[in-house]
Amino acid sequence: MWPAGTDCPSTSCPYGAPTSTEQGFADDDLARINLERTAPQRDYTDSGATVSLPDLTMDPALQETAQAAAEYLAAQQTLMDYGGTFPDNEVNTGANAGGPALDSAVMHEAFMESPGHAGAELAAAPDFAGIGVACDASGRAWVIELFANADMTAWDAGQERMTAELASNGVPQTENGQTFTGFPTQPIVAGENNVYATGSDWTCSGPRYAPGSAPTSPLASGLVTGIASTPDGGGYWTVDAFGEVDVHGDAGFHRSMAGHYLAAPVDHIVATPDGGGYWLVASDGGVFAFGDAGFFGSMGGRPLSAPVVDLAPTPDGGGYWLVGSDGGVFAFGDARFLGSVPGVLPPGEALDQPVNGVTAAVGGYRLVASDGGIFSFGAPFYGSMGGQFLAAPVVGMASSADGLGYWMVASDGGIFCYGDAQFHGSMGGQFLAARMVGMAPDPVTGGYWLVGADGGVFAFDAPFHGSS
Repeated sequence: MWPAGTDCPSTSCPYGAPTSTEQGFADDDLARINLERTAPQRDYTDSGATVSLPDLTMDPALQETAQAAAEYLAAQQTLMDYGGTFPDNEVNTGANAGGPALDSAVMHEAFMESPGHAGAELAAAPDFAGIGVACDASGRAWVIELFANADMTAWDAGQERMTAELASNGVPQTENGQTFTGFPTQPIVAGENNVYATGSDWTCSGPRYAPGSAPTSPLASGLVTGIASTPDGGGYWTVDAFGEVDVHGDAGFHRSMAGHYLAAPVDHIVATPDGGGYWLVASDGGVFAFGDAGFFGSMGGRPLSAPVVDLAPTPDGGGYWLVGSDGGVFAFGDARFLGSVPGVLPPGEALDQPVNGVTAAVGGYRLVASDGGIFSFGAPFYGSMGGQFLAAPVVGMASSADGLGYWMVASDGGIFCYGDAQFHGSMGGQFLAARMVGMAPDPVTGGYWLVGADGGVFAFDAPFHGSS
């Protein structure tokens, strides 16, 4: 480290090689950048197109320069312009400076929420990156990201995105005294808030858990809110209100929102048709896509007349419907809008009980309310519990494999079957440590799993793969 006041952010100055922890932090940062780059995003030369950008490779010489600059920032304890120039053969072709940050996830989110910084990370021209991380005495990280193209010629990595014309989906933003007209106020790649956890949030004390692995600790950050099953019935996922995903059986871990800021709690987890990913949906309408789940839009940040309570994907996974507790339906991707509850109620009339679930079906979709009422739009209606006595409110529903039937589950574990959905048992009338919050069908056996708010899973003619 240099003493305060030293102005020498280049490799001609003495500096320390990154520690193994700092190197891990840098590698994690690059992995996050590459996940952002390979996600579908808007092409700024054609606002109707989407593109995926190639991965960046860590360049040792560029990283050496970045490490020197990061240590300078840590020594000065400031992000003010660090003066100095970089050597010609390690030219600054676009740079981000950030800190102090407690972990790599926070640092990455901060960069992605800034138009200029996001523009540098997501520009098409760079081939290489150099990332320097310096941890200060208080355990906070200072980060420098440098970007270069193949011949290492000077190029402003962020300029392409800062100045390109774009059909704006927000108001102009001002950063460092410059106004970027047409730059979206929301992040520009797939996924709410652009947070793509790589499986390890690195701190200056090391990773929170092994890179690329799922958290091994049980769900303890909030009540479990949903369950989704794999297509072969060999496993399932559960999610809690803080977006932490727990895996069982052959269900793969594709990252989660654990440890990241959420504007509203996560309501549900929904698997993609091939089981290679999943969506998380929050009550503010935010959608978080992981694995091979596509991001087609959300209601996050938009006015809502009622909280969003569930998501249902189309059969090919090319879109989804969101539903609000008032029965409002929002269609994205290839999902077609076929109607909603407010559209069929007489003027001034409200639902008897709130809607709390939606499933795709042959020809459309179905909604379920907590009194067991079913609302079918483009899909066959096979019956409901509306107007009948319920010992406990209905909390969700699931469709049979062919979409010609459905189950409803109540908070006491009671199960109600319609169409070709078969009854395989329930927890109704039995002691429960926590209320039931959802169910998932086993597409192989025709059975199902129920999950409680405490993470307990109950299997009925379906293999038990463990509880959270």
